[in-house]
Amino acid sequence: MPSPQGQPERARGGARHRRATSSTPQTPIFLARSVRGLEWLAAAEIKSGLNASVLAIGHREIIFSAALDSRVLALGSIDDLFLLCGRIEEIDRGRISLAKLAAGVRKLPLARALARVGRLRPIHRSSGFEVIASFLGRRNYKRTEIEVCTGAVISEVTGMAFHDHETDAAPERDVSWRIHIRDGEAMVGLRVALRPLHRRAYRMSSAPGALHPPVAYAMSMLSGAYPGCNVLDPCCGTGTLLIEARRLMPDIITIGSDIDRDRLLAAARNGGGARCQWIQADLGRLPYRNGFADCVVANLPWGRSVAAKGAIKGNMSMAVAEAMRVLAPGGNAVLLTSLGEKLVSDRVLWSIPIRLAGHWANIQILSAESGKPPACFQRRYGPSLRHMWTQFGASPP
Repeated sequence: MPSPQGQPERARGGARHRRATSSTPQTPIFLARSVRGLEWLAAAEIKSGLNASVLAIGHREIIFSAALDSRVLALGSIDDLFLLCGRIEEIDRGRISLAKLAAGVRKLPLARALARVGRLRPIHRSSGFEVIASFLGRRNYKRTEIEVCTGAVISEVTGMAFHDHETDAAPERDVSWRIHIRDGEAMVGLRVALRPLHRRAYRMSSAPGALHPPVAYAMSMLSGAYPGCNVLDPCCGTGTLLIEARRLMPDIITIGSDIDRDRLLAAARNGGGARCQWIQADLGRLPYRNGFADCVVANLPWGRSVAAKGAIKGNMSMAVAEAMRVLAPGGNAVLLTSLGEKLVSDRVLWSIPIRLAGHWANIQILSAESGKPPACFQRRYGPSLRHMWTQFGASPP
């Protein structure tokens, strides 16, 4: 069983790589970026969904090896995905490291990386490329200097034009290189998809408080949903949670309700192809019978971005009580709350802290019946979820 509460810690068991490496011609190595606190869950999806070998888990990142397959583009719980070209060591805070970085990038198999990504999607070389750099800790050089010095080398090696995204307002580039420096090491990767994976094509309408899609997908993985079950979001907003639930499991029945008619209209636009039902209803007086929903998923309106309205205004315990009332025996409710809001209930099975939009929040799993483990452990990702939580999940703060 998972520990009842925890705050994510730095990965154990080889998360740091001490020697310079590059992906071999036989085994592509990928770098996935994730929401802080959900690294272990993303690793579970990667391991089960791709039959991949998870090599390391660190701060917002998962490194894994897997076959070069279009399934990597369908990962739902990660923010972004890069083909890892290699690592460059001895990159410290001094400005001399810029020259070391440029020399190291020149030695990496950049052309092979482009060819591999080209097997997954079209690449229009004429559009050029961009470089996105980041680093942890203080440095005597700027992010833009990293991008310019490495961009010049990549342009020379690949024959493609470098476009500085800070000054060039041209359209989105087909090719995006990622340089991330931490400690004394630089990691160099090539984005696999045309754009970051967290940017979902269905999101035509948004609103304040709209949930980050990979978090919604993660909550769906934790819900214990199964084919044919009823999944209810009683404060659905623009529909992200239910749309992601259907992406994970197309054969479920999804019902979303919200007190705000405009948000329901936005949900209908976003979920046009998802076959969800949208109903206007007060979260404090849900029009569903007891035990109606096999699973409940909700991003509760705790007041940071969306104020509580209707019967639950000033009484969020009523919202939780209603969610539990409509939950069927044996079912789980997966609720996103602010970190400071502790649900007073003996039905809380699991509390998972995550970093979202600059703040800590909690994904809390509640059971309709006490004494049962989370239902997700019995579903498709169950073994991997349990294993990854044990190896890389949270520990008591």
